[in-house]
Amino acid sequence: MLIQRKRLQVFRTKGTGVDRLISFVSPDTTQGERQQLRGVVIEAADKLDARWRFQELHRSAKLAVKKGEALAFLDALDRRETPAVKASITFAEFSDEWKTTCVEKGGLRESQVESDLSILKNHLLPEFGKLTLEQLDVRRVDTYKAKKRAQKHQYGTGYSATSINNHLSVLHRVFEKAIEYGLIDRNPVTKRAWMKRETTPEDSENWWTPKEEPKAFAVLETWRERYPLERIVILTQSVTSTRFGEIRALEKRDLDLTVPCLWIRRSMARKIVTTPKNKKARCVVLPQQIADELREWMLRTEGQLLFPGPGGGPLANNSLNRWYRRLAEEAEIRPITSHGARHTSGSSYDYMGVGQRRIALLLGHTDVATTARYTHGDSAEMKALVEARWARLTTKA
Repeated sequence: MLIQRKRLQVFRTKGTGVDRLISFVSPDTTQGERQQLRGVVIEAADKLDARWRFQELHRSAKLAVKKGEALAFLDALDRRETPAVKASITFAEFSDEWKTTCVEKGGLRESQVESDLSILKNHLLPEFGKLTLEQLDVRRVDTYKAKKRAQKHQYGTGYSATSINNHLSVLHRVFEKAIEYGLIDRNPVTKRAWMKRETTPEDSENWWTPKEEPKAFAVLETWRERYPLERIVILTQSVTSTRFGEIRALEKRDLDLTVPCLWIRRSMARKIVTTPKNKKARCVVLPQQIADELREWMLRTEGQLLFPGPGGGPLANNSLNRWYRRLAEEAEIRPITSHGARHTSGSSYDYMGVGQRRIALLLGHTDVATTARYTHGDSAEMKALVEARWARLTTKA
């Protein structure tokens, strides 16, 4: 009995490629019935099985045409044999397809796309590109990890466990998709492959304590004339707990002087302007003194950006981290990153006795559980909290 009829067509250039009619039949179809059907007859349990088998044939046909093996594929297909293309696909060939469909056009955030492509190009392809998917096994993954632990790079010798795990994550996702496509049966990146991250006291303290934070704000006050841009940016991020991508994308129209607050409507992690991380706009309350300074600040700058860089465009990606390091050196406290400033804000509010739900609102978290990692209402409530913290940070002992 005929289940489904499909046309298998794959062409690379005009006149070359694969073109066959495929007739899927149930196992109980008689030989006489099969002989009356046109094209290549293939057994299938049902329509779903027929669809899966056709997808497998289509992928194999694409690979055969790409490798110049279309005639061999058709010959095997006409003999009702499984075309011997599947096992010969290399990691480079499949990752090229994965890169296009699952990364570049996969709807991922810009930062993840850049990270995935960088890891693929600079690490995985040089190591595994020429191997077939079947050849890349657990032993080769372990060998790769050992090699990376001893490899020299621009920052020293040996990649950290976190970096290697990022590589393994990309490799794992490539193979998971290959399994979905039916190209292989197992993933060489097993549960045991992941490395335990090294945690040092410095790593776990990327934030300023309640004693260190006022020292940083005291030094910031001395930057008013020396580093006006650096001062106002760090001051704004520190009191609003905003992400650096959100700071870069702030425009003058986002300053609402009636509350007062900053409206966080967009983010710019790299080059593309997107929505904030939680996909929602929010209003972050400002201390009145900071709002007054921002009103004066935006009158001194040109363009629509609230914090334009030296060339008038958005701030450079690495600028804020450099400024935080300089601030920490002058204040003689531990250096932190701009993300560490968000941890500092969460911990500072926690030190003041603010509840997790309100801290989540202040940090722009959708899930209160996320806020727990940052703590080692309405506008009126938020304003009272923000003003109380501002008073604590700016009151001289």
